[in-house]
Amino acid sequence: MRKVKIGIIGAGGICTVHLPPLKERSEEVELVAAADVNPAAKALVDKYEIPQFFSDYRQLLPLVDAVLINVPTHLHARMAIDALKADKHVFLEKPMTRTLDEAKEVAAAAAQSKGRLQIGFVRRFDDEWEGFRQAILAGELGRPVTWRHVATSCGPQIRWFTEDLQGGGPFLDGAIHNYDFGMYTFGPVQWVFAHLRTINPQYTAFDTGTATVHFESGDELMVAWTWGLPPGSVGGGCFDFLGPRGTLLPRADLPADAIKAQFTIHHGKESRTVESPRRALEIGYKRQMNEFVDVALGKCQPRAGVREGMESMRVALAILQSGKTGNKVHLSEIR
Repeated sequence: MRKVKIGIIGAGGICTVHLPPLKERSEEVELVAAADVNPAAKALVDKYEIPQFFSDYRQLLPLVDAVLINVPTHLHARMAIDALKADKHVFLEKPMTRTLDEAKEVAAAAAQSKGRLQIGFVRRFDDEWEGFRQAILAGELGRPVTWRHVATSCGPQIRWFTEDLQGGGPFLDGAIHNYDFGMYTFGPVQWVFAHLRTINPQYTAFDTGTATVHFESGDELMVAWTWGLPPGSVGGGCFDFLGPRGTLLPRADLPADAIKAQFTIHHGKESRTVESPRRALEIGYKRQMNEFVDVALGKCQPRAGVREGMESMRVALAILQSGKTGNKVHLSEIR
């Protein structure tokens, strides 16, 4: 069997979850080369026994069948377009790009390419989140559902994440998982409304705020996040689903050595508990990369591709626009 030759563009921290599954499929996968502008990245490349290392990603394209693009968001478009024009299969970390125009350019390149494009929406592979989704779709909470997610932290301590023109902050880079999973569960978004601000004076992106995402189905997602706290700060959080028939609450009080995660569906005085693997997200990363190998082998289509990448971008950019204007933004305005 001919192996799929894979190259890594950007050998930073996220590679520590992407590379082990690829090494496990050594009968089908050959890790040929990696590229990174930071010479220190070679340490990770050497750890995973990748034989060639370049500072310019274009040097590895002729050597491979597929690439993983793990670079800052504002660099996604150029690298993805170059790889797709070279007919390579592309795994592109979320968000798809920094701007909608860039996303359209990537989509156009994908439409003309023999390669397939997969976007890194790992929550679609997460058994715990899939359990939430199945309970909702089965009508256990009734409809419409309100999904609340409050998260407080100092955010990633790598500057590009919180630079407006590079990473776009938490309401683009972080919560985009929620937007995608919300559409996967509830369907298209109708409008958004956001109140956003920047509380850390070192940042140029909105780092704090609240956004409401209203789906055509009537369901809503409320995201209240901050990445603006000083390092070491402790904040509260919330993650639940509310509906006319009851609530869905993940358990946060499980012992550290528990091998299963749990969430409870409450119907008044009655309730039931659902279990999933405690390391569901870690397992999800493995499944995501296994799917990309299968995509490159021609065995399947990616479950998150061009359309899903574009739609999640439209929601994120609508939220940023609402944060700037203070107005509700309909998704039909983001074209």
